[in-house]
Amino acid sequence: MQADALSLLELNTRIKDAIKAGTEKTCWVIGEISEIKVNYSGHCYLELVQKDQESDQIIARNRATIWAATFRLVKPYFETTTGQSLVNGLGILVKVSVEFHEVYGLSLNILDIEPTYTVGELAVRKQKIIDRLTQEGVIEMNRELELPFLCRKIAVISSETAAGYGDFIHQLQHNVAGYKFYCMLFSAVMQGDETEKSIIKALDRIYDYEKFFDAVVIIRGGGSQADLSCFNSYWLAYHITQFPLPVLTGIGHEQDDSVVDIVAHTRLKTPTAVAEFLINNLNRVEELLDEVANRIAVEAGLFLESRNDELILTIKNIQLSLKDNLNTIQSELVHCNNNLINRTRKIVHSKRLDLHRREVIVGMMAHKQIADRIMVIESYAHLIHRELTYCFNKTKHELISVVGRIRLLNPQHVLKRGYSITFSNNKSLKDVDSLIEGDTIETLLYKGKIRSTIKKLTS
Repeated sequence: MQADALSLLELNTRIKDAIKAGTEKTCWVIGEISEIKVNYSGHCYLELVQKDQESDQIIARNRATIWAATFRLVKPYFETTTGQSLVNGLGILVKVSVEFHEVYGLSLNILDIEPTYTVGELAVRKQKIIDRLTQEGVIEMNRELELPFLCRKIAVISSETAAGYGDFIHQLQHNVAGYKFYCMLFSAVMQGDETEKSIIKALDRIYDYEKFFDAVVIIRGGGSQADLSCFNSYWLAYHITQFPLPVLTGIGHEQDDSVVDIVAHTRLKTPTAVAEFLINNLNRVEELLDEVANRIAVEAGLFLESRNDELILTIKNIQLSLKDNLNTIQSELVHCNNNLINRTRKIVHSKRLDLHRREVIVGMMAHKQIADRIMVIESYAHLIHRELTYCFNKTKHELISVVGRIRLLNPQHVLKRGYSITFSNNKSLKDVDSLIEGDTIETLLYKGKIRSTIKKLTS
């Protein structure tokens, strides 16, 4: 073992001293948030990275901490100024002190955050997204879609519990004109890290029913400006540009348009404003239809007035023509009627003669067939009588034989041959198992009965 070897603690202590001696007490550092977590105590733990501008690969990484007391001060100021929460992927300018702990290693203690830097970063990032969509030639695609003439079937992307969604539905259902709208909610997360994926997923579900809906409405209403960063997403904006239905937005902020607002077909300030837009759209349609109806009525009146004289002259000509035609037709009808009467008389006379001849022939044939049928019936009657007589005689002999056998089975005939029947309690006895000594039994003979008392039983 080397005599001058250091323990790990001694080494880390030297590193700690060297860092203190070689670095300023505090300094400003630019970095991008890679991970962020706030624990139950209110402390905020981050991981800051720096990426290569060309390859986007991470070239530097450090842990950082904002202690609870500091975090309570800088967080609301940052969000109010930037309109943006501290989230993954956000570029920040922070004032830090470099800390090295013998156990936990190197970390940065964040003392302050400069929000104006992030505002610039967000503006640059937003402009890059807009430039990219413009270069790809898709930024105008949804705005170029034509809003349906009667826009009444609406797919709504919002949170079911959002107040803005309730205001939107109430405004549509209670419009003064009484227009009927069909709205179907496709629920989505409207703030936080999951917003982009959630809204894209809702758009995908709506796409399956695109033939049914007239338009898509994305609304949220309320919330802070910091919750709106998710609507500056490239992929969410790109999905909207490619969507086959017009997309209307009422995200609920007035200060600045998000990228989603820019690519949408129509951008409105609030959910209520979206509802009013849809109602006014139907109102314009109704006014247009009323205008067309009035124009048709006026044009029809002018046309009828210009054609009135021609119509009167035409009616007179038709009346004269009809009168001449009626006289001609009347003469032809009289002639046709006379011809029809004469032809009818001839046909009726001919048919009467033919009917008489057929009547005579049918009578002769009927008499012959009736005579033949009578002979056949008489033959069958004789045969049936003979068969019935045979059956009656056979049945009679069988009945006599059965009666004789029944008489032989009569108990009186059995008793007459010397047999007897013994009863106990009015039941005939077949064995002695049900008797005991002292019982009274009765014996039936051919003539008379014998009553006996049992003195002894033998099996």
